[in-house]
Amino acid sequence: MSAIADGVDTTIGPGQEASAAGVGGDAIVIDPFEVAGSDEVPGLNEAGRPKALRAYVVHQDPKITIIPNFVSDSEVEHLLEISKGFWFPSVVGRGVYKTNDENKDMQNEPSKNRTSYSCMLRSAQTDTVQSIEHRLAHVAGIDVDYLERLNMVRYMPGQFFNVHHDGRFRPKTVFLYLNDLPDDDAGETLFPELGLKIRPRRGCAVMWANTLSPGIDDIRTFHQGLAPRTGVKFGVNCFFNDKPLRHWEDVDSDLGDQEDIPANAKGQSRWRVVDPGDFKVSDAMAKEHEPMQVKAFVVNQEPKVMVIPSFLQPGEAALIRSCIGGEVKENDELCLARIEQRMAAAAQVSLLHMDPLRIAKCTPSMTPDGQVLAGNNYKQRFGKKVVQIFLNDVDDGGELRFPKLRMQIRPMEGCAVVWSTDTVHQGRPPKVGERFVASGIFRENPVRSPNAAP
Repeated sequence: MSAIADGVDTTIGPGQEASAAGVGGDAIVIDPFEVAGSDEVPGLNEAGRPKALRAYVVHQDPKITIIPNFVSDSEVEHLLEISKGFWFPSVVGRGVYKTNDENKDMQNEPSKNRTSYSCMLRSAQTDTVQSIEHRLAHVAGIDVDYLERLNMVRYMPGQFFNVHHDGRFRPKTVFLYLNDLPDDDAGETLFPELGLKIRPRRGCAVMWANTLSPGIDDIRTFHQGLAPRTGVKFGVNCFFNDKPLRHWEDVDSDLGDQEDIPANAKGQSRWRVVDPGDFKVSDAMAKEHEPMQVKAFVVNQEPKVMVIPSFLQPGEAALIRSCIGGEVKENDELCLARIEQRMAAAAQVSLLHMDPLRIAKCTPSMTPDGQVLAGNNYKQRFGKKVVQIFLNDVDDGGELRFPKLRMQIRPMEGCAVVWSTDTVHQGRPPKVGERFVASGIFRENPVRSPNAAP
């Protein structure tokens, strides 16, 4: 079956494209405000966000749910404001499902099937966006990590998105309407198989499932965005994926880097960047400490994250790197043992609680260890405390990220980072070259024999 994506949409059949006008004339028109009737509109909290939501099921099988007043007027204005100057022609993704991986099976490209404009927001781009994202996750019953970046759409008079499906890899869709259109101006969302049209109403949402079961699309939820006749229609596509894309975004994406920030938000940054080189111990500071002492810098208080710029002595990083796939000599074993003791001291945990030292190499095509690979088993994989050492400088990429803290640490040879697993980490691959790290995982209970500890 051929596929199109914006998402991803699946056409009715090869070469078949529905006309943009004259479709769905006999469909039942659902007006979200009429559905709500005389029900009291929920009030707003101090932040100008809805205190409560009321959902109305307007079709049982498949379930189509209407949520009036999902976003407030101030939230609508905020979304429209941050999208100014960032509209581009909408694309669809064409291809054939072969691997059940939409990134491999489909390529985004323009299409006569879709003539609207789009603006892709960043995940948690602002506090308002983040609040809406968590609200969407709540009503969909799916963790926010599975929510794709919000994709705003704009339909000028005559622009449309013909019959399509949002994709078998998207279990659920929520579409937000950001403005009203006159009753006779069209612009509705049409479900031709169900004979339903949803009328655009400012702040309202419509939600439906795209699948019957994992990987099996529900063809009854084919739909289309009808062209408005005279007005401009604004909306937001909110797609829930079958993979936790937000984790992958933190690994692979440069979103939030300065060049990606809207002009009206310059000076903001998605990530707080920590460069260990800024904390390097000067010669004067070194004279104040005993030999073999290192200086630690707390870069986040709660949960505590520490950076130790000069953790390794000259030559030790190269020694550790040489241990990958090689035979460890007796003298090297003694040196590694001393480094492990130093790691235990930095973690303030007995060496008896430390797993064998992990040494890893990562190339641009690989995903470093971290939240993505550990998933919900993060603490099981990383214990209660971690000491990670950068074993080489990386010119571009390779950062150690803490997604919940919105902080990333640039790699610098010989620098150690210490954190408790009350927060999660995710490494990034290098853009070019290789990234080497050594990790000490400290457990709640002893994992080494007292006689084996150096």
